[in-house]
Amino acid sequence: MEQQAHRSEVMLSESFMYDGIIIALIISVANNLYDLGVLDFVNEFILILIIWYGIIEHFIRNSNVINFDIRYRLLFYITLLGGAALNTIVYKTYGVSYIPIIIAPMIITLLVDYEFGASAGLILSLSTAFHHHDFFMFLHLFPQVFISTYLLKNTKNRIQVTKAGLISGIVSLVMILLQEPVRHFYFSMKDYIVIFLNPIFSSIAVVGILPYIEIATRIYSNIGLSEIATINHPLLRTLSMHAPGTYQHSLRVAELAEHAAESIGANSVLVRACALYHDIGKVRNPEFFVENLKSPEENPHNTLPPDISKSIIMKHVTDGIEIARKNRLPIQIELAIPQHHGTRVQKYFYVKALAENPNANIEEYRYPGPKPKSKEMGILMLADIVEATSKSLKNASVEEIKKMIERTITELFEENQLDETGLTLGELRTIMESFLSVFQSLSTHRIEYPTINKEIETIG
Repeated sequence: MEQQAHRSEVMLSESFMYDGIIIALIISVANNLYDLGVLDFVNEFILILIIWYGIIEHFIRNSNVINFDIRYRLLFYITLLGGAALNTIVYKTYGVSYIPIIIAPMIITLLVDYEFGASAGLILSLSTAFHHHDFFMFLHLFPQVFISTYLLKNTKNRIQVTKAGLISGIVSLVMILLQEPVRHFYFSMKDYIVIFLNPIFSSIAVVGILPYIEIATRIYSNIGLSEIATINHPLLRTLSMHAPGTYQHSLRVAELAEHAAESIGANSVLVRACALYHDIGKVRNPEFFVENLKSPEENPHNTLPPDISKSIIMKHVTDGIEIARKNRLPIQIELAIPQHHGTRVQKYFYVKALAENPNANIEEYRYPGPKPKSKEMGILMLADIVEATSKSLKNASVEEIKKMIERTITELFEENQLDETGLTLGELRTIMESFLSVFQSLSTHRIEYPTINKEIETIG
């Protein structure tokens, strides 16, 4: 199974080996839409190739986000190419002051990653300036891109997008003013106003466009994920009514995972949203999951063969994926559903099967995976298992909870379930401490305040 996954990853990387050439060719064509020059075309093509294979390919190889699903890569390419065409058309129609250079980089930063947003901005601003043989244009355009994309790292609300546009507008105006002594511009007051307002209106355009891109692609920004991660969502309300135990479990997993992600600087918005919906598939057969049972005696698995029980439990993964697609949940949530179990074995039913048949095949009791592919997915797996295991501890002390968390993390580490997450040993220790602090806060009882003596109350 792992070898097959590795082969598919190699084939995927090979299939995108020549993407940089195609992208460089299309952007060069876009820059030369109005005034095609062979020498300029060749020079721009070579320049973009150098940036692509010198910088962006490095990011692609080392990024969990862009390789999470092919849709991320396609979104990056289409947005980059669309931005190149838009910038050229606007420049030729209205002039340099009107170029909406930050729109494509901001969208890429919000939906893919900061590194790719900044890289897209570097290509767009440098190729535009190179085409017009004006390096000062690059000094005007790229600072806007750098500031706007940097300010949008891990953004969680729309006001941050418009704030990034405002600051970029100030930077844009300052960069032009700094160039005046050297270039001797003859700009009118209108030009300066446009230079300042352009990034602001570009950021407003991004806020308006973003929901449509999210709905169309199912790739959501942190802003969109925050809106999905609400207990008022119809799917979560359905889960609370039909599988209340699973619903409560999901809330606790979300709390554990969110705190852990914040403790190591991972995307806490993403991991919370995925945690709330990771077991949504259980809504179809809630009575087969122990957290929804009123008493252990009602457990239907007591009378079922282990292979049937195994199939029913595993089906909540495929059911969850189906429900996520049907309701057009973010693609991040759909991909998280199978990852939160990885390729673990259903040990309870496997041991039960061994008691009946010593030759039972362990692979038949293993989840199909894949293993968690990012830090956020690794945190989700850890939080899910830790929360489920904690239910077996009755009136446990802090030390017992700590040992349970350590044992769970060690077990997953030794099973190689965390190999592809990028989590370091130091981060795992931090996550363990975060889990423990959450359990401690949950077990803290309300202080009982002493009753004031009635005689004291009457004094005065």
